[in-house]
Amino acid sequence: MPDMIRHFGLSLVTGALAFLGLSDSAWAQQDTLASAQERGYLRCGVNPGQLGMSMANASGEWVGMSADLCRAIAAATLGDPNATEFIPVTAGNRFTALRSGQIDVILRNTTWTFTRDTAESVQFVGPFFVDQEKVLVSEESGITDLAMLNDRTVCVIAGGPSEVIMSDLAAASTAIINILPVGSAEQYRQAYLEGRCIGIADGQAALRALQISLPDPDEHRLVGGRLAYSPLSIGTRQGDDHWTDIVRWTFYVLATAEDLNLTAAEVRTTDTQAWTSQLARLNSSGASLGLEPGWAIRAIQASGNLAEIYDRSFGPESNLPIERGPSALWRQGGMILPPPL
Repeated sequence: MPDMIRHFGLSLVTGALAFLGLSDSAWAQQDTLASAQERGYLRCGVNPGQLGMSMANASGEWVGMSADLCRAIAAATLGDPNATEFIPVTAGNRFTALRSGQIDVILRNTTWTFTRDTAESVQFVGPFFVDQEKVLVSEESGITDLAMLNDRTVCVIAGGPSEVIMSDLAAASTAIINILPVGSAEQYRQAYLEGRCIGIADGQAALRALQISLPDPDEHRLVGGRLAYSPLSIGTRQGDDHWTDIVRWTFYVLATAEDLNLTAAEVRTTDTQAWTSQLARLNSSGASLGLEPGWAIRAIQASGNLAEIYDRSFGPESNLPIERGPSALWRQGGMILPPPL
């Protein structure tokens, strides 16, 4: 099935599941791989439209780091990187969509937190991108550091990590920071433009994408230094261990390929005898995951190694250049550490 956009009414999905007697825990016991193979395509929950992460371009093709990771998983499991359905989910409904079986995997920019890990029935894989918490302010505000937010109002996504981070910052510095929780990035953009908040707190990837969309991008800046890190991670259903193993090792295949300097072009043209022993072993061991031999190489062929995926969305030549920093592999001083294959 080609890439496509579909909006679902979660109330209808939830009602249907209740009628059928299928609880969240029952869905967690389903064989996601078998379901995807029977259906013929993978359903990835993604951000409705964030530059760099996931958005549909003018041709209707989904682009961004999350979209590329979805294609890699589809290639590994279904043999076709285009056997994907991109389902836009919001910050508020993404976990419900996963638990109910509406999506197979969360690839929306989602921070791995204690509460989400323990209370939302989600297993986290990754992180694939380590975001840095920042605050977007206007040049006109004169704000150059966080101390100057005292007695000011800052917009955040309701219930997200930024709300907690800003509350902790205020408590630690004895500052009075008025926090305005809103439901979405579009809502904090509107509140900011209307002057209802002096700044917006979020990860720098989201804030830089927002900054580019503003009428005068150069009239705004990010402040915050190393305020906090947010490990953005892939999410699968808790209890769905077989599927989680597949998603986890597909991601780490991409990271290991980068570590070995193995690119998509090289995989497509190099004889199998020239592959490294690590990837050769893994590529032939699909049976332990219920996958056909060649699954690992198919994942790399689909979107490239992790560096290639990052650079397309956030590299120097992209529309949203962000220094890789903590999102790099451990050898480059980052926080991505693929386990031994």
